Formats: sequence, structure tokens, C-alpha cells
Amino acid sequence: MLRASLSSMCLFGIIVFSGCGKSDSPAPEANSQESAAANQEALTPVSKVEDPSVKVSSPMQSTAQDVSPLPSISLSGSPTEKTTSNVTKNGAKSATAADENRRKLLEIMKPVQIMLGSWRGTTQKNIGDFKALDEPEWVWDFKTNRDQPAMVMESEKSPYFKNARLTYLTEEEKFTLTTTDPDGKVREFEGTFAEPVEEFQGDDQKMHIKYKLQLEQTNGTSPRDTWQVTFNQQENHRYLVELARKSGSNFLRFDTIATQRQGTSFAKSDASYGERECIISGGLGTSQVSYMGKNYWVCCSGCKAAFDEDPESWIAEYQAKVAEKEGS
Repeated sequence: MLRASLSSMCLFGIIVFSGCGKSDSPAPEANSQESAAANQEALTPVSKVEDPSVKVSSPMQSTAQDVSPLPSISLSGSPTEKTTSNVTKNGAKSATAADENRRKLLEIMKPVQIMLGSWRGTTQKNIGDFKALDEPEWVWDFKTNRDQPAMVMESEKSPYFKNARLTYLTEEEKFTLTTTDPDGKVREFEGTFAEPVEEFQGDDQKMHIKYKLQLEQTNGTSPRDTWQVTFNQQENHRYLVELARKSGSNFLRFDTIATQRQGTSFAKSDASYGERECIISGGLGTSQVSYMGKNYWVCCSGCKAAFDEDPESWIAEYQAKVAEKEGS
């Protein structure tokens, strides 16, 4: 009687589910391949078809608009966007578009990295009753955004810039500088060389670099609040920071910071650093790092931090660069 009621309910569609009632004859076996395919189709979500002509930018990719505020001038604990490596049979990482962009950036910024290291500067005008002291330290930052590395600076004593971030936008062909005043005000600059890079032999019989990198503020709230910053590199051990305010269509200088390198110079200009080439930036290596029993050179604490976080990827990229040079 119960069996008859269940059969009637199934027939009238009141309750419909597999296993409703018991058939007297065995059900035919389902094809295992067809079942697997059906199950897979049921479990696989439908994907949106992307238009291959539409380019999607990486959320970490830097633009002229997203340089403010400073993401993190401190290199400790900065987030890193790791690039997926294309590894060839010999273990070297094949070049990607991001790699090529980074190489171009580093090549253009190679003369500017003469500023790497610790410096001691004094202002030309008095701040209060005395000339102010400035002790900037420049290092590379590859950890905040590996594909858009920047030279970063911190100075606890500067009356003008507590920190700064200098990089180059390859597509727009211009330098960008983002600074933070001691009171927290963020200034954004962009520009290029007012005087091109020039190498000359110094009194120490070594090759030195000089140039003028001039940048104008793009986010000034008034003419007087719109600044111009010029890095006037005199030689390997000395550079001037010339500060000016907008006045009409020109800029009038209001102070100059004369900066001298602290200690021994490690930023000697040279066409090739040989075995002492920094594995990260390509600059002159000043200290060594080790991985799997092999030593490599780095030029600053920023490059060391990047290497320590992801040594295998940086080594593979360096090996690809060396292989490319040897093959050319």
C-alpha cells in the first residue's frame, strides 16, 4: 500500500527525485566517460570571455597619478608584487614586457644612482638662527613595486623633505619625484635633465659624473606654494639641491642645500663594474649576499632587501641578462 502511494506521487509530479520508487528491472549502466564529462561541466563555472584587444593594467603599475601619497618609504615589510618567472631550459628567466621596462628604467637612471648612499648637507640660508643640517640617505626600493623600482630617500634633519621617491616613467619619458615635508605635506614633481649627463676625469684621476635633473611641482595650491627642485650633481662626492618657488612664468631660488658624501665613495662612474655589478640594479656593488653557496654583489640596503626576499627570481633574471649580453 505504501509502495503504491509513492509510485502515484512520482507519477503526478508532486515529488520528483532520483530513486523515487524501486524498479523491478535494473537500471542501465551509465557510460563512465559521459558521467565524468557531465560532472565536470556541472562543476566548472562559466567564464566571462575576455576581449584580447583590451589591456588590463596591473594594480601595482605606477602612473603619474598614483605616485602620491608615498606607498611606503620604509623598506621593512613592504608588500611585493612577485612576477611570474618564465624559466628556460637552462634555468634562466626569459624576458617579459615588465622586465624590459625595468631594464630601460634602470639604464636611464644609472647616472642618477650616483646619489646612492649617505650624505651630509647644509642649507645656504639660516633656518632660525643657524644653517640647517640635512643628512639624506638614498637607496633603491624594488620591494614596493618590482616593476616600477625607485630611488628612495629619508632624512630626519632636513627642513624641507622628510622623505622622497624618485623614479622614471618609460612610456611618458619623464622622471617623477614625490616628497613629504616635515609637516606631512606631499609634493609631486615631474621633469627631466636640464643639463645632460656628462662624464669627466676628476682630480683623483677617476671618472666622475655631472648633470642637472630639474623637476617642477604639479600639485601646488598657489604660485608661492609651487616649487622647483634641481639635483645639480657636481661630481661623484658632491651635489646641490636647488629649491625655487614659482614667480610669474619663472622660478626664483629660495635656498640651496650643499651636500657632501659621507665616508668613502662607492658610486664611482664606470662603463662596466665587472664582477662587482649589483645583481639587482646594475650599479657598483658595495657588499655581498649569498644564496645556495654562491656570492653576489648588491649596491645598497634596498637591493639587499629585495634579494633576500626573492633570491631565485633575481638570480634567474640576472642570468638571462648576462646570457643576452654574451649572445649579442
